[in-house]
Amino acid sequence: MSEVWNRQERLLGEEGQARVRASSAMVVGCGGLGAGCIPALVASGVGRLTLVDDDVVAESNLNRQTLFTAADIGSAKVDLATARMRGLAPWSDITGLRHRLSADDVDLVRGHDLLIDCTDAVASRHVISALAEELQIPWVWAAIDGWSAIVSVFVPGDVRWQDAFGHVTAPSTPPQIMGAAPATAGAWEAAEAVKLLSGVGDPLIGRLAVIDLLTAAVDVLPLGR
Repeated sequence: MSEVWNRQERLLGEEGQARVRASSAMVVGCGGLGAGCIPALVASGVGRLTLVDDDVVAESNLNRQTLFTAADIGSAKVDLATARMRGLAPWSDITGLRHRLSADDVDLVRGHDLLIDCTDAVASRHVISALAEELQIPWVWAAIDGWSAIVSVFVPGDVRWQDAFGHVTAPSTPPQIMGAAPATAGAWEAAEAVKLLSGVGDPLIGRLAVIDLLTAAVDVLPLGR
């Protein structure tokens, strides 16, 4: 076990890595963003992780949802993701819930140190923001469109997601998605989560990272109220 996090511990220090091991997080969504985020988060050593998703694998998912294979079509995403992550980190407590998070799920979320939004639905983001605010815990958010992705972190007492993005409505047609975009954004979400849980680094609180893979441009912008 001492070798598992050897290289990461050099970055976080023994105390930072110990905080990650003692922490708990909930990831909502096991799709494209989840495929980028969940394995990196599990491998970082988070002690207790809850995965929440109510969807099944479809053929159209396979260009970006790399937790799954063609043989998995029709199976529950969260069941597959949970089994595979337990194989990656049998020393961590990993639970999967086939469930759509709602505003009534305060008790389900309670006890987690952090929420991570890997969904693709505006309605889900409103729910996650409201639950995080009620429980006074931070949450990490990302969204994708085509070749682009955006990532931010919301904490109690700072800029709220609904203040910055609550006016956005759900698209009328499925978005175009380059598979590398959610993978990139999801991995960035995992990095933000590790910073928050370990107390190391400068999370994207009050800031928005804008990633354009087509032009190889990354901008970090302030978020206003």
